[in-house]
Amino acid sequence: MKSILPALRYLGKHKWKVVLSLLTVVAANLAALLAPYILRLGIDAIEAGRGAGSLWIYGVGLMLAASVEGLFRFWSRYLGNAVSRDVEYELRNDLFRHLQRQDAAFFQRWRTGDLMARATNDLNSVQRALGPGISNLANTLIAFVGTVAVMLTIDVRLALYSALILPLMSLIFAFTGRVIQRRFEKVQEGFSDISTRVQENASGIRVVKAYAQEAPELEQFRHTNRQYMSASIAHLRIQALLWPAMFTVGGIATVVVLYFGGRDVIAGRISVGQLVQFIAYVGALRWPMIALGWVMNLVQQGAASMARLQSVLNTQPAIRDEQPAAVSRLRGEIEFRNVSLRHGHATVLSEINLRIPAGSTVAVVGPTGSGKSSLAALVPRLWDPSEGQVCVDGIDVRLIPLELLRRSVGYVPQETFLFSEPLRENIAYGVDSTSQERIEWAAAVSQLQRDVEQFPQGYETYLGERGVTLSGGQKQRTAIARAVLKDPTILILDDALSAVDTYTEEEILRRLKDVMETRTSLIISHRVSTVQHADEIVVLDDGRIVEQGTHDELVRLDGLYASMYRRQLLAEELDVDPEDEQIQLSPSPDGKAPAGA
Repeated sequence: MKSILPALRYLGKHKWKVVLSLLTVVAANLAALLAPYILRLGIDAIEAGRGAGSLWIYGVGLMLAASVEGLFRFWSRYLGNAVSRDVEYELRNDLFRHLQRQDAAFFQRWRTGDLMARATNDLNSVQRALGPGISNLANTLIAFVGTVAVMLTIDVRLALYSALILPLMSLIFAFTGRVIQRRFEKVQEGFSDISTRVQENASGIRVVKAYAQEAPELEQFRHTNRQYMSASIAHLRIQALLWPAMFTVGGIATVVVLYFGGRDVIAGRISVGQLVQFIAYVGALRWPMIALGWVMNLVQQGAASMARLQSVLNTQPAIRDEQPAAVSRLRGEIEFRNVSLRHGHATVLSEINLRIPAGSTVAVVGPTGSGKSSLAALVPRLWDPSEGQVCVDGIDVRLIPLELLRRSVGYVPQETFLFSEPLRENIAYGVDSTSQERIEWAAAVSQLQRDVEQFPQGYETYLGERGVTLSGGQKQRTAIARAVLKDPTILILDDALSAVDTYTEEEILRRLKDVMETRTSLIISHRVSTVQHADEIVVLDDGRIVEQGTHDELVRLDGLYASMYRRQLLAEELDVDPEDEQIQLSPSPDGKAPAGA
C-alpha cells in the first residue's frame, strides 16, 4: 500500500467522480439483493398453490431489478474507469514532464526501452489498480456486508457457514499474491529488455545491415523474447491455477448450504423459497469474493509498477532552476572562471579561464577527446562544472532561468538529431512562429536551399526517424538552419561542418559571417580552415588551454595549433583525413619527406 499511495493522491483531484461511482456501486448492490428476494416470493407463491397468472408479476419484478442493477453497474464501471484513465493521463503527462526536466547524465544511466516500458506497461498496471481494482474492491465490501446481513435474517447458521467458506477464495489469492508479484516484476523487466532491443535495432538498422548482423541480432532477440515468454508463462500458470481453485471453493459453499439448508426445509425452519434465495445469495457472493483476491493481485501489480515509476519520478534533475536571478535579457558575454569538469573519475576539463566578449567569435580546436564539446555544453547548462563558474553577462549560468538561457543559445551539437516530421517543422523547431521567407532565409544561410529544391515535396518533405532520409551533410545543414532561425544571442557550432565538403563549408561560413557579427559565436572544429578567421582561437589539449590567440599568432608560435595546421595542409594534398594518427609531420630518417607521406 505504501508504494501505491502516490497514485492514490491523484484520485483526490477527482473525488466527486469517485464518490458518485461509489454511490452507483451501492445502488447496483441494492438492486442485486432485491432479485433473490423476488425469486423467493415467486417460489413460495408456487408452493402455496397460487395461480400461474400471478407469476408474471414476479417475472416483471425480476426484469426490473436486473435492469436497474445493469444500469447502475454500467455507470459504476464507466465512472470508475473514467477516473482511472484521467489519473493515467495526468500521471503520464507528469512522467513525460519529469523526463523533459532531466539532465543529459540521466539518459546515459537509463535505457530508452526501460523508460518506454515504464511509460506504457507500468502505467497501465497502475490504471488497472485504480480503475477495476478500486471499483471491484468497493463492490466486494458492499456486496459482502449487504448480502451477509440479509442472509443472517434468513438463517444465522447458514450465513455463518457461508461467511466462513467464501472468504477462502480471497485467502488463496492473498497467499499466492507475493509469488504473483515476483513473477509480474520479471514479466515487466522482460518487456523492458524487449523494448530496448527493438528500439536500438530500429535506430541502428544501418549499422546492423552494414555489418551483416541481422542473424546475430535476431538470435539475441529470440533469446530475450524467450526469457520474456518464460516469465509470462510462469506468471500465467499461477493465475490459471487460481481460477479452478476459486470455483471449487464456491462449489463447496453451495454444497454446504444445500445440505444444511435442505435439512432446515425438511424440518420446517425455512421455506423452499428462502433456501433458493439463500443459494442465490451464495452464488452472487462468488464473484465479489473472487474479485477481492483479483483486486489484491491488481493492487500488488499496481504497487510494483508505481514503485518502478517512482524510481524515475523521485530522481531529481542535477541541472534545474534553484534561485534564478531577476534577468530578462542576455547580451552574450561568456566567461569561464577556473572551470573544471569531471565525469565520474575522469577529468574532462581542468582550470579553464576564458573570456568571450559579447558579439565576438571564438573558436576552440584541439585533438580528439581534448574536451572541446564538453566546454561548449557548459554554456547552455547541458552539464554543470564540477568546479568554478560559467558566467553569461557576469551572472553564473546556474542563477539564470534555464528557459531564458537556453532560448538565448542556438546550439548545433556534434550528433544532429532530427524529428520524424516535415523538413519545415525541423527547421522551425524551437521557434514559436515564423514565416516561409524566414525559413527559406535560414536554409539559404546553411546552404540547404539547393537540396530542398530537389526534394519531391520541398519543405513539406517528411523526414524518417532521426532524419534517416537525409545525408550526414544535409542533417548538419538542417541543424544549422534551425539554430540560425532561432535568432539566438549566443551561437554554438560544435563541429557542425564536419560532414560537408570544403566548398560548401566556405559558402556556409561566408553566409554565417553576417549572422555571427551581431551575436556571440563559439565554434568547435577539428578543421583549421573553419576557425582561422575567428577573432580568437583557443587550443585545448587534455582538458587544458595550451594556446590562445589569432590564427597568425598561433602559426608563428609553432606549437600544437601550427602542427594541426600543417597536418591539415598535408592531408588536403594527400586527400586523407587530417585527424589520421598515421600522418606524422616530423621529417623521415633520410630527411627527404615527412614520415607517413
